[in-house]
Amino acid sequence: MVFTAEKCISCGECAQVCAVKATRFDRAPRIDWKLCRSCFACVEACPAVAREAAGREFSAEALTKEVLKDREFFGADGGVTLSGGEPFSQAKFLAGFLPLLKKEKIHVTVETCGHFNWEPVAPLMKMVDLILFDFKAVHPQLHEKITGKDNQLILKNLRKILDLKIPHQIRMPLAPGFNDSEEELAAAAQYLRDELHEPELWLIPYHRLGESKLKKLFTGLKPLGLSSMSEKDLRVKAEFIAAHGIAVRTFNFSVEAKATKNT
Repeated sequence: MVFTAEKCISCGECAQVCAVKATRFDRAPRIDWKLCRSCFACVEACPAVAREAAGREFSAEALTKEVLKDREFFGADGGVTLSGGEPFSQAKFLAGFLPLLKKEKIHVTVETCGHFNWEPVAPLMKMVDLILFDFKAVHPQLHEKITGKDNQLILKNLRKILDLKIPHQIRMPLAPGFNDSEEELAAAAQYLRDELHEPELWLIPYHRLGESKLKKLFTGLKPLGLSSMSEKDLRVKAEFIAAHGIAVRTFNFSVEAKATKNT
């Protein structure tokens, strides 16, 4: 359940229908998540639609039917993109869903952070047409600092995907002050070039589009307070990486790799 405070009209209907008293009303609604059963009675009762269910559960068959409703909009190059959370953490569901998509000859792209158990996912890879792989940092300590996990499993999975020769894009989301130092960018370029023999890297500039969701989700997480990265700043980073022998792609421009002593 997500709550948009700006929509709330302070009617108190949510507190009246809550059977376990997880919602109280004192000028503004208060929610005790330890008591909440996610029954969504408060969602149904809210006349202002300030409370909403954040998602729906689907069977593989029902989700396939939902996908097929938009098939005419796919065009020659379109299809289905499985995105985050982490799609490959739902291997059991994908084992039923992907065969249905391939039966319909639908192109399948998967966005992954790379942190997943390979064994249940391996049989599914033959049904994936394109992988968009997050590459947040090379140094394990830095990766753990900014994400809470080191990157050993991630890099192992990346190598396995490359060995399978699945079409892919390696993407580095750049957050100013976190993973955009020259030291880290040079290390990333060297790792791609010398260890993985990959010729290019996609750069994804940090943006603030998700910050408005934080207070709706009652997570306690706070915005980072960073400014969105400008195209000018992104181009400077791209030129630096290209100088280390890796071609750089963004959604707005590309920079070809420069010759280095290592190539």
